[in-house]
Amino acid sequence: MCPNSWVIEMALHKELLHPQLNPRRIRPVNQAFMRSTRGTNTLPANPVFADIQTILSVLKATGLLPIYEQLSSFELGPPTKPNEFYSFFVRGVVHALTIFNIYSLMTPNSAKLFISLRETDNVNQWIELLLCIFTYTLTVFVCARNTKSIIQVMNEILKLDQEVLRQFGIALSNHCNFSIKFLVLIAACQAYIIFLRINALSGAVSPTTYILIGFYAIQNGLTATYIVFASALLRIVCIRFQFVNQLLNGYAYNRLLGKNPRQLQLHMDKFPEDSLYIYRTHNRLLRIYKSINECCSLIIVCFLGYSFYTVTTNWYNLFVQITSNKGVISSHIMQWCLAWLCLHTSLLTLLSRSCGATTHEANTTSQILARVYGKSKEFQNIIDKFLTKSIKQEVQFTAYGFFAIDNSTLFKVSYTPISW
Repeated sequence: MCPNSWVIEMALHKELLHPQLNPRRIRPVNQAFMRSTRGTNTLPANPVFADIQTILSVLKATGLLPIYEQLSSFELGPPTKPNEFYSFFVRGVVHALTIFNIYSLMTPNSAKLFISLRETDNVNQWIELLLCIFTYTLTVFVCARNTKSIIQVMNEILKLDQEVLRQFGIALSNHCNFSIKFLVLIAACQAYIIFLRINALSGAVSPTTYILIGFYAIQNGLTATYIVFASALLRIVCIRFQFVNQLLNGYAYNRLLGKNPRQLQLHMDKFPEDSLYIYRTHNRLLRIYKSINECCSLIIVCFLGYSFYTVTTNWYNLFVQITSNKGVISSHIMQWCLAWLCLHTSLLTLLSRSCGATTHEANTTSQILARVYGKSKEFQNIIDKFLTKSIKQEVQFTAYGFFAIDNSTLFKVSYTPISW
């Protein structure tokens, strides 16, 4: 989960040319990557997204991501016509089931869904169901609209890595295996919630009720999966910001202490070229960061609203159980509430940390730049121009402009039930 968990693969001669990339902070070479590329001129397909292939497959199969074409190791193409038709068909089925479920909620068959699993009234549970349906439906609409944008974002990341490999002989990799763990968590929580729901039903259960319960779980699971995907993209961008900051930090005052004048001069001779690359790469990363925000912010703000409501009602339910029953809590209600709290709290923690870490790294660049050694007027002019633009750029990941998402978001969610 740590944002500093990343791998840099570096050729030895590039390490000598750029000693600011401290080898003590660089993890060992990815042996699997080197074995796959030794003796060839090409890289494996999409080395950047290798850790999130499972989650990409799930989202493509369910129509939330386009089934893009692999043009080269560092380029994705638009989906073919058959793949476009498949995604369109899946989204059509989803909307049809959504309409059916909303209709079913208005019929007597839905009464079985509103059994007393909580001390809160059934209206709250009905609102929760509608929020889930609305969040997933909006996710499908937004993903369909942003098909080209999300491919463009992924291509920008791939092109940036291609440039890093060409210029520095470095292949940036990521530890995004947390996506698999979260997929397992999402599936386990939803399966357990379905079990608790069906186990609590009494009498004959109609097929409509099973469809409603099953599709409700699928909607929850896929919306949560998209949140994990957005967090993984932010982690990838965060690692690239870290690389830029580490490269720039090699020119800071504390890194240059102890160098004799000749070593200092040789080292700073590379600064104009490297600073131009850093400046350009930093701006590209900011564009990618903002593009991810534009693609995901509407989905995220709806998901946050749904999560806030779910977390609040479940905490309140536990509170009522403890106070009204003198500390004795129904085992069924406790399992129900804890399953929901575990799912939503984990996702909110992941999203908050990913957004907070990426925002921090993006804003750290200007702080490092202020410590860069700029003895000559030429170097100082480069630093001043970079700093001037960095100060004017406000970097933050927002929930559709309503509020910033960072490490304090989870605290706000935790504080809401207490205040309520």
